[in-house]
Amino acid sequence: MKRQAAMVTGMLILVCALGVVSCAPEAEKSAPADFYKGKTIELVATASPGKSDDLILRTVALYLGRDTGATIVVSNRHGAGGMDGMNYLYESEPDGLTLGEVMSTKFVANKVLGEPAARYDIEKFSYIVAIDREQTYFFVSPDGPYQSVADLKAAKDLKLGATSPSGYLSLAGLTVIKLLGLDATVITGFGGAAELPPAVKRGEVAGYALDFDQDMVQAGMIKPIFVLATQRDPLMPDVPAITELVSLSGEDLELVKLWELTLAGSGLFMGPPGMPEDRLEFLRDLAKKWTQDEEFRNAIETVVDEPVTIYITGEEVTRSMQDITTELGKYRETFAELIERYRA
Repeated sequence: MKRQAAMVTGMLILVCALGVVSCAPEAEKSAPADFYKGKTIELVATASPGKSDDLILRTVALYLGRDTGATIVVSNRHGAGGMDGMNYLYESEPDGLTLGEVMSTKFVANKVLGEPAARYDIEKFSYIVAIDREQTYFFVSPDGPYQSVADLKAAKDLKLGATSPSGYLSLAGLTVIKLLGLDATVITGFGGAAELPPAVKRGEVAGYALDFDQDMVQAGMIKPIFVLATQRDPLMPDVPAITELVSLSGEDLELVKLWELTLAGSGLFMGPPGMPEDRLEFLRDLAKKWTQDEEFRNAIETVVDEPVTIYITGEEVTRSMQDITTELGKYRETFAELIERYRA
């Protein structure tokens, strides 16, 4: 019996020495920096080619490839307003080799409204960094009849423009109606945001809510009269926050903060749920270095054609998404009521 035990022990030692199996308690894992070298990373763009969101992601791709040693392949999955890409990213293998970017506005609005086609949970993604925070402005015609909040509140049967019934513009318009107590409805069906400035200029709609559009403002097509936030936007410090123009408290004030902090237009760079913690931390550390690099920041500002002063860490984005998830029921109820009352 002792001879048999000795023979078995000797065979195991020989097998380990030859490296046929791992005889350590747990096979040593490669460090993230080594893992990525020579691999291929798919970056999922939820915007069509040439859009600013797509260009931001392609800028990130240059730095990601440089600092990981991986080959970067960008795939545009922008169908259904980016929903195709959001679902694809959520359902991808969480090995750190499929990453992507989405704009927070549509991404979060889908879940606030309980959009059935959105097969993802916003709090479960592996967030790496958020780039920029574009606040939502309310625009009117520079030479139209509505030049102030007082003008809007005094008017009857106003029409505010939007695109899709469940989209970000529709939600923003509904929010403005509620906060200002307007006699108004949101008119959907515009083919895209580009159709709204001419419609405002022609007087077809009184105004609309969207992130800042510098080109249209400079062209004299529209002008902002307030930003949907509790503080002025550094991008346009002369435009007042809505809380400067009307007194808000309770649920109304919380709704403004929702727009200011979570529904603002940030580019979210992230991976699927369940990514290995060491790889996620490695990518977050890279992103922190990029956002402190003047060359990277200049490259981002070049593609978006405006100053970018806000970069939000993956940890902060995760906490924000967890917070909004706990409040989803309340916000869904609020927007359902607004849709019932104020959408044509």
